[in-house]
Amino acid sequence: MSEIAGVVVSHIIRPAHEQAFVEWTKRMSDGVRAASGFRSIIRLDQGPAISHTVVQFDSQEQLDTWLGSDLFLLLRAEGVNYSLRTIQPQAGRTNAVSIPGAASAPKWKQAAATWLGVYPTLVAVNVVIVRPLADSVNWLVLLTGSSMVLTTILTWVILPRVHRALRPWMFAEAGKESR
Repeated sequence: MSEIAGVVVSHIIRPAHEQAFVEWTKRMSDGVRAASGFRSIIRLDQGPAISHTVVQFDSQEQLDTWLGSDLFLLLRAEGVNYSLRTIQPQAGRTNAVSIPGAASAPKWKQAAATWLGVYPTLVAVNVVIVRPLADSVNWLVLLTGSSMVLTTILTWVILPRVHRALRPWMFAEAGKESR
């Protein structure tokens, strides 16, 4: 009896390509389902930014045949337009995989992206709120109010946009394909 073989493919979806990625994954899923030895496919989405797909075949030979097929190669080439990806081969019934996510981006890139959002926002809060009120409001009250405004704007407005725009750069190392 041959061992089950599969791959775990993680996609870091490029900003503004989310819908195209969904349409592409449907075509990829339809293609893999039609392949000889196909056993299962499971897609796990981490919000709109990251998607993981687990594909299993009855044998390593059938998986390799799919991965070398013209249809797979064509779809894989198209998929580069929508996402960065990593492929982790799997064999057998029990495996461990590394799932990329926000915490897996290098710390220096996380810090750089955060600073890029924080610095201009901090300057704007100081120019608009702190400086005009500096002489008339207690510094502790001013600091408390400006930090609340800064935190709110960063959390719900600025950082989500900065992280979305920089997603391909932040996960560039995770996007190196192993196969």
